[in-house]
Amino acid sequence: MSLRYSEIKKLKGTFKDYITEKTCNALSILLNEPISHKLTMFDNNSKSINFHLPSNEIQMCSVRLNGKGDLHIELLYTTKLHNAIKIASKLLGTEVYEIDEMGTSALQEVANILTGSFFNALSENTGFRIDLSTPIFKEGVIQKLLLEPTKDVINITNDVVITEVLLTGTRTGIKIHMLIIQHTEHARKLIHSQIRDIVSNYADSSYENKLGVENLEINFLLDNMKKKDNDSKMHSNIKSKSKEMK
Repeated sequence: MSLRYSEIKKLKGTFKDYITEKTCNALSILLNEPISHKLTMFDNNSKSINFHLPSNEIQMCSVRLNGKGDLHIELLYTTKLHNAIKIASKLLGTEVYEIDEMGTSALQEVANILTGSFFNALSENTGFRIDLSTPIFKEGVIQKLLLEPTKDVINITNDVVITEVLLTGTRTGIKIHMLIIQHTEHARKLIHSQIRDIVSNYADSSYENKLGVENLEINFLLDNMKKKDNDSKMHSNIKSKSKEMK
């Protein structure tokens, strides 16, 4: 059954909190610029999402991941080729002109970090445990890219909730479409989750992949990027002062 208006409103607010708290911050560190975001939700009508994404004639770069366990959530990140090239250039620290093997790896790493930040926020608020997949890179038009993860979620029913989060770099204008795809049953489970009940049911501390345990690898990577950025600014200031003294 489709979600009620009150449920859609609550789910939208929940995702907005997670994106604001974690995902925007992670992308801001990666791209070294502030990130704005706009969230739109589509219930039981995935075709309408094409009006909000680029034209189906435009070739897109995408990275797909999913989380399965207490919840099943499919995540699809899409961006236009010129944005993908900008992102790869920033992460690789050199100008690139096409998405080759190194560029593909850079885009997969961005998606991996954004997904980790999103699911960390989810777990901190619900206690759900989910196994994350490895990122898969593909190119194509949006309709075909969206079809595969949507089919995996809805199986033989038509009940699907798609949340589009448009992430935008405020200086470079880089745009990433983050699509969160769920079956309505799993969306409803997330909305009505009670953290105390879930934590008591999954008190087994031996489960190493339980979300809610801080993702040290992602935090380590982000901390290193912060340190490199600070070191770069400090070096630039020293050079500037040295020239002034001369």
